[in-house]
Amino acid sequence: MDIRQLEVFEAIMRSGSVSAAARELGLTQSAVSRILARLESNLGSDLFSRANGRLTPTRHANRVLPQARSALESVAAMQAMSGRAEPRDRKLTFVTVPSLSYGLVPSVLRALSDQRPDIRFGFDVRTTEATVDAMVRQEAEFAVVALPVSHPALKVTPLFRTASCVVLHKNHPLAGKEVIRPAHLADERMIFLLRRQPTRQLIEDAFLRDGLTPDIRVETSNVATACRCAAEGLGVAVVNAMMAGYSNTSDLAIRPFEPRIHHTIALVEQAGPEATEELALFIDCLVNEVRGKFASLRVPLDFLI
Repeated sequence: MDIRQLEVFEAIMRSGSVSAAARELGLTQSAVSRILARLESNLGSDLFSRANGRLTPTRHANRVLPQARSALESVAAMQAMSGRAEPRDRKLTFVTVPSLSYGLVPSVLRALSDQRPDIRFGFDVRTTEATVDAMVRQEAEFAVVALPVSHPALKVTPLFRTASCVVLHKNHPLAGKEVIRPAHLADERMIFLLRRQPTRQLIEDAFLRDGLTPDIRVETSNVATACRCAAEGLGVAVVNAMMAGYSNTSDLAIRPFEPRIHHTIALVEQAGPEATEELALFIDCLVNEVRGKFASLRVPLDFLI
């Protein structure tokens, strides 16, 4: 088995056909077919079923694909370390959570690209738990997530501290209030994040201290979806203010929630290695983007770096 076989297999899986893979790799279709046949022979199993000129991945192919991609990424990384890769091949790989990926990350990448057009980007979007797992397995250079995160193999640097906020339709009667408290929400339909979210219990406790049980009508896994549900009039959301700021639309109003419940956004790196120049530049662009975004929003945000 060699790297070319893995490249051919990955290209077919991604493009969906031998002809598309051949065009991408600059090979003839017959050459791609021969290389694929050698890989299947080496593995001792068919990777595709063949019918009417079409290839359909087998279960074995779906199991092999993540390993093949991991091997190809490792080879590319070693080539870069050895100096065989051109400077333009520098790729910044990271992981973040859905509510930061939609608005924040693209703006940061645009600013970074303006300064370093040679850098390419690869970022994955996962839950906080899956993001930590990816970092422990060294699948990315860094991650930007909400705390808590704790693992001996990881270095965690707090970047921003914000608080919970209330997100509601701009025409909602409570949108006129400067601050919203649990008592104001006693008769409201509520939108909460799932119980696995660390601050979910703290928000419920704030209601319970006032002798209230929130009327939870929608539970969802991320802030962006909660905000969209609020915009549709499904209820009122209590969520991370920074993430809500990047999910804001013209239909929404964002107001501080009291009592204050803190949220911290942090950078997660592998413990030990010094930060690269590219990562330092990413953080500079991140801080500048957040500072500009929140200058006009009426929500708490503290910069920790």
